[in-house]
Parts: sequence; structure tokens; C-alpha cells
Amino acid sequence: MSLLLALALAAAPEPVFHCSFGAKQLTVTQEGDALVYRYGTKDKAELRIVADAASRRVFYNRRLYPRAEDQTLRFVSGDYSYIVYAHWSAPSMGMTEEGSTPERYYGGLHVWRGETELSSRRCISGGDMREWPIFKTLPQDDENLTPEE
Repeated sequence: MSLLLALALAAAPEPVFHCSFGAKQLTVTQEGDALVYRYGTKDKAELRIVADAASRRVFYNRRLYPRAEDQTLRFVSGDYSYIVYAHWSAPSMGMTEEGSTPERYYGGLHVWRGETELSSRRCISGGDMREWPIFKTLPQDDENLTPEE
């Protein structure tokens, strides 16, 4: 096997979601039929959750609005829920340039224990999520837990 082929096969999977909170990072990747949640520094994971549709430990929600959408992936570990969210909105249509709203997106992480929110962090960089085919296989989350801006 050539060195280039070996390096290509060993390359990390493309992130489903990635964002930075400064020194800490959050990455969700797809590995086979599972999603892998990884939170920590670039060199060390503090929390790693591997979940697929059958495990009932990862849920998906997508809400569409006129010219906007919210997406969440909720990973469950014991009493804890780790909600990865992304919001996107497009510029207003039919407005003058001065009155139109720019395209924007933001993402982040909520951490809940039971009914109590423990943490809410917005990404400093990254935070975009596009729809992936694996999302259609996941159980639907009933709530949209994307915070308002």
C-alpha cells in the first residue's frame, strides 16, 4: 500500500459538527452507523460518547422557518444530555440593502442533568451543521433546544 493511500485511509472522518470554545473543542463525527461526540482539548478528550439510532442515546431535531432553520443533536449519557445546536438564517427578501438582515449562523452546546440546565456555551468559531443522511435514521427529538439569539 502506498504511503499516500495509507494516509488517506487513516485521515480523521469529516466532522458533522465542529466548534471551538477557546481551548476546548466540540466535534461530532460519523463512524459507520454511529455518531461520535468528542469534547475536550485538541490533544485529550474529556468526554466521548458513541451512539447510534438503536442505542436511543442520540436524537435529532430540525425545525424549518421562513428563511431559517434550527438543528439539534442530543446525546444522552446517564442523567445527562449534551445538546449540540446550530441555527442558520438567510437575509430578508424584498428589503432595501440598508434594511435587510445578513446571513448568519451560530452554534453551541447545552448540558442538562435531568430538568436542570448546567451549562450553555456558544461557539467562538465554527458551529455550522448541514443535514447528513444519518440524521434521517435517528429518533426524532420532540424539543427544539436552540437558544434564541
